[in-house]
Amino acid sequence: MTYHQSSAASVATVMAAATVIMIGYRVGRAHAAWRDLRATKRDVPAKRKIAWSHTRPLLLGTLFALATFFATLFAAAYDAGR
Repeated sequence: MTYHQSSAASVATVMAAATVIMIGYRVGRAHAAWRDLRATKRDVPAKRKIAWSHTRPLLLGTLFALATFFATLFAAAYDAGR
């Protein structure tokens, strides 16, 4: 199968759109969980656990996205230098 630049651009566009939607969802859930924690005075340990359970995937996803971005940059720079 031959490589075509427009197909790579299409894949990149779809992945970028999905990433933006996922990050928006995760940020909203994490924000709501921490706001809920601040609003309640009872049951703080359980609410804190819920808040961290929504924040942790956001942080890990962000780290994964950044690692992928920098790996892609490195690969592109390496290929450009050849």
